[in-house]
Amino acid sequence: MSVVQNAGYQDIRDYIQANWKYIELRDESQNPVLRIGIEDSRVTWTHTAGAQTLEMTCVIKGDDPDVAPLLPQTFAGAALFKVASGGSAMSEEEFTTFTMSSESDQLTIIYQLEVPQIS
Repeated sequence: MSVVQNAGYQDIRDYIQANWKYIELRDESQNPVLRIGIEDSRVTWTHTAGAQTLEMTCVIKGDDPDVAPLLPQTFAGAALFKVASGGSAMSEEEFTTFTMSSESDQLTIIYQLEVPQIS
C-alpha cells in the first residue's frame, strides 16, 4: 500500500481552499440558517500558507441585513460547501449553542479543518 506524501496533502489542502467556498451556519437541530460565500467580507481563510490545519473565520452581527430579520436566532453548527445553495456538505462541525437576540450581538466562528486529520 502506498502512502500520501506531504506534497499530496498540500495539494488536497489547496483544492479545499480553492473550492470549498461557502460556510453554512446551522441552528440547534443542525438545520440551515444562513450560507455565506468566501467573497463576503464576513468570511475569510485565516490560516497561514502551507498550514496543515485550514482555518476559515466567519463573523456575523445581529445588525447584518440577512441576520437581523432572523432574530432571535440560535446557532449551534456550521458546514463547508462547494456551492451557494443545495449540494452536499464537505465538512460539518457542531459548537456550543449561541443565541443571537439583539442587533448588537456578534458571533465569531473559527472553523478548523485538519488535512490530514491526526487522531
